Amino acid sequence: MAGPVYTDVPFEAGTDLDEGKVAQTIRGMRLTTAVNALGLPAVALPAGLEDGLPQAVQLIGPRFREDLCLDAAAAIEERLGILTPIDPHG
Repeated sequence: MAGPVYTDVPFEAGTDLDEGKVAQTIRGMRLTTAVNALGLPAVALPAGLEDGLPQAVQLIGPRFREDLCLDAAAAIEERLGILTPIDPHG
């Protein structure tokens, strides 16, 4: 299964430090938190840029099938190429 890592629009670096933004950021990661709480294997990987901000996808597998997550991540990276991180100072 594929899902978002963060369920809100991407924010610029440092925005999460604004008043009240930490709780909003945690809410935006609710799928990632639930997957971890359930003990399911998952891998998150970059999937591109939108308006200059990084996008990611979370691949979630059935219990004890980390191999499926890693195989799917490898297939996505093969298709998209390896995306380099953004320069936070540039």
